[in-house]
Amino acid sequence: MKPDSSIKPSLVCAIVVTYHPDLVALQNLLAALRGQVATVVIVDNGSSSDSIAWMAAQQEEKLILFSLEQNIGVAAAHNHAIRWAQHGEYTHVVLFDQDSVPFPDMIVQLLAGEAELLRMGLRVAAVGPQYFDPRLSRPAPFTQLVRFKSIRAYCKNDEQVFHPADSLISSGMLIRISNLNELGLMDERLFIDYVDIEWCLRAKHMGYQCFGVCSAKMHHTIGDRVISWRNGKRMIPIHSPVRNYYLMRNAILLYKRNYISVTWMLRDAYRLLLRYVFFSLLVSPRFSNFRMLTVGLWHGINGINGKFPEC
Repeated sequence: MKPDSSIKPSLVCAIVVTYHPDLVALQNLLAALRGQVATVVIVDNGSSSDSIAWMAAQQEEKLILFSLEQNIGVAAAHNHAIRWAQHGEYTHVVLFDQDSVPFPDMIVQLLAGEAELLRMGLRVAAVGPQYFDPRLSRPAPFTQLVRFKSIRAYCKNDEQVFHPADSLISSGMLIRISNLNELGLMDERLFIDYVDIEWCLRAKHMGYQCFGVCSAKMHHTIGDRVISWRNGKRMIPIHSPVRNYYLMRNAILLYKRNYISVTWMLRDAYRLLLRYVFFSLLVSPRFSNFRMLTVGLWHGINGINGKFPEC
C-alpha cells in the first residue's frame, strides 16, 4: 500500500517488553524502530543487572526505560507503559516482543491501513502486520473463525490488503489510545499467553474488529524452536513446559467468559486437546509437558490466575 503522505508516526509510542533479552536481537529491534515512532518505551521484567545496564545506556530523549524488580508478566508490563502513554499526547501505541524486527515502513503502513479501514466505515480495534518467521517456509496467515471452520488468509499481491482476524499477535499490534480507553487494557490475570487473543475477542464482542494489514511486514519468531510434522507440511512451534501451563490454563479461563462465543471455544478446545496429547506423548520433555499441561488444566478449572507459583 502506498502510504498517505498526511499520515505521520510522530504521535506513536512503541512499547517493548523485555525479559532476559538477547541484546543483539534487542539492538536490532531498537534500530528498526528508530525514526518510525515518536518514543520507544522499554519495560523490563526483572532481567539481569548486565541487561539493565545495557538498556540504561541506550536511553535518550526518545527511549525510556522502566526497570521492574520482578517479572510482573507481559500484560501488566504492557499496561505499565500504556498508562504512561495515556498521560502524554500520543494517539497510538504499538506493542513489541523483544525478538521482533519491523520492516522500515511497518508503522506508517499500519497507520495508512487503519486510516483506510476507518474511511470505509469500519470499527477498527487494532491493526497488525504479517510476520515472517525465518524458520518457516512462508509468512503466517491471518485467521478468522467462520462457523466451525478456521479460515486462514495469506497475503498475496493480487489480494485485498486487509484481512479481518479474530486476533492478532501482540507484537506489532497498533492500537489507538482512544480504543484502549474504551475497550480496556490488557488482562493482567492472564500474565502471558492468550493476552492478545483475549483483548481482540473482547473488542469483537464490543462491536470492533481486528485487521491484518498485508503491506505492513515484520520478522518475528514464535516458540523456542519448531519441529516438522507430516513430512514438513506443518511446522509446529515448541514452547517450554511452563508456557504450556499458561496456554492451557488461560484457554480454560477464557472459556468461562460470557463474551467468548461457543463456536470459538469449541474450535480452540479441539486445538487444545491436540496440544495436550501431542506435547505429552511426542515432544520432549514429555513428562514435564504433561505435568504442566495438567496443572494448567486444573488451575484453569479452579479459576487460578496470575503468575505460576514456581516461576
